[in-house]
Amino acid sequence: MITELSGLEQTVAFTFLLVFFAMAAAAVFLFAERGHVAEEFRVSVAVSALVCAIAAGNYWFMRGIYVEGATAGTGAFPTEFRYIDWFLTVPLMIALFPAHLGLGRRGRAFLTWLIVASLLMLTAGYVGEINPDDPVLHLGGWAVGCLAGLGLYVPLFLSLRRLPARVPRHTVVTIRAMTALVLLGWTVYPLGYLQPALGFLPDVRELLYNVGDAVNKVGLGVLVYLGGRAAARTRDAATATAGPAAATGARASTRSPAESLLASRN
Repeated sequence: MITELSGLEQTVAFTFLLVFFAMAAAAVFLFAERGHVAEEFRVSVAVSALVCAIAAGNYWFMRGIYVEGATAGTGAFPTEFRYIDWFLTVPLMIALFPAHLGLGRRGRAFLTWLIVASLLMLTAGYVGEINPDDPVLHLGGWAVGCLAGLGLYVPLFLSLRRLPARVPRHTVVTIRAMTALVLLGWTVYPLGYLQPALGFLPDVRELLYNVGDAVNKVGLGVLVYLGGRAAARTRDAATATAGPAAATGARASTRSPAESLLASRN
């Protein structure tokens, strides 16, 4: 029973459940609201909902593994499930950035580099975490993962200085907020990784990972949603200010070729 666990173990078990509900709620909300944001943000909001849905499913299973291991005293941790989650969700989260930067062909190469760097970071971290008794592999995995993370962060920040002039202001604000979240939020993971090596219980690592996942996945989805809502409001306000003629023109611009041909004949 969970009541037989120590205070720290009960806290960690509670955060597993809390993060599950947070991820599930965020997935439902983002999916339901994807039609209420500007069109260019809808795919990103849907991807954010998918990220949270994948994480929610994993957290349900991870909580069971953690509670069972803590109750039995075996010290079992859901490392494999956690990395399955990350290998699926981190590339999806990374893909949100080039999707909004509007870099054209250069954006595809940029996306490829970010995904490769993120996968290298996760692979090194996983190899290190499953070998906690081998200092070379454990600390080496941490070091390689950190270097791969820098290979991801630096190009991401440099890209903010070379944004095309056509990128709308609300998109720029959203991308900058997302980048700041990644920089600050993802520092939790290398810190959590080192907790056992620094003499802390592995449960502290799990606690930090849980908090980091909740902040980063739900937070990123919320930022994308708020950016999409801001873009939609700006566009609605511009249409209202321009008057009915602009609205008619906007509707005409969205007609299919067949509809335009029929309209011209009438």
